Amino acid sequence: MKIPVIGIVGGVGPYAGLELNRKVFENTLTDGSDQSHLEVLLFSAGARVPDRTEYLLGREKNNPAEGLYQSLAALSAAGAELAAIACNTAHSAKIIGPLKERISAAGLKIELLDLIEETGVYILRKFGPGAAAGLLATEGTLATGVYDRLKEESLGGIRLIAPEPEIMSLVHRAIYDREYGIKAFSAPVTARARADCLKAVEHLAGRGARLAILGCTELPLALPERNIGDLVLIDPGEVVARSLIRRAAPEKLKPES
Repeated sequence: MKIPVIGIVGGVGPYAGLELNRKVFENTLTDGSDQSHLEVLLFSAGARVPDRTEYLLGREKNNPAEGLYQSLAALSAAGAELAAIACNTAHSAKIIGPLKERISAAGLKIELLDLIEETGVYILRKFGPGAAAGLLATEGTLATGVYDRLKEESLGGIRLIAPEPEIMSLVHRAIYDREYGIKAFSAPVTARARADCLKAVEHLAGRGARLAILGCTELPLALPERNIGDLVLIDPGEVVARSLIRRAAPEKLKPES
């Protein structure tokens, strides 16, 4: 049986797709040869996709769903059958809903994994219902409740702890600031951006979080650790990378570390 080709929608931000691609390779069992890796196509066309946070906050009129659809259509035309978008904020109902409708209406033959859903499944499996999870993300993700379906009262059964407004703003600047933010300086991340992210993690731990969801694909570039003190860091990019492998070729998924 042919193994499906994996597609990655990148460019949202610039290093996000590269990181997701790397995580697919890192979590794949191989015999050490090039040929034993899964086929992965990365389509990075950030200019086609308006900023997701700006759209959600009403400062951008064009829905990013159309640009994301174009990226998925290009991946499908190139042979991808299974895909993920390397952006948390793109999974807001205001973006992912119209995108899924567009895919269905066009009859696009590509399965799109939902990064938020996969993260919720992972947290429930690993930590059980009612897990206290802090959330670090862009202002758009937090203000529009992208992760709300994981809350304790919802289907996910996870208790979300959001940062205080000043910490939310600190993290947003650590991602977006053009002088020191992660989007502008990804490799390496600036000391200031990492320090601000560490401050936010400590803040969440102080509010009772047992886990911290790194709810923006740039954040793991600043916080590559799996744990900081007693707090477990959850990287949704890593989660969806493993889900892509599990869906494409479960026998090639490395055991969880």
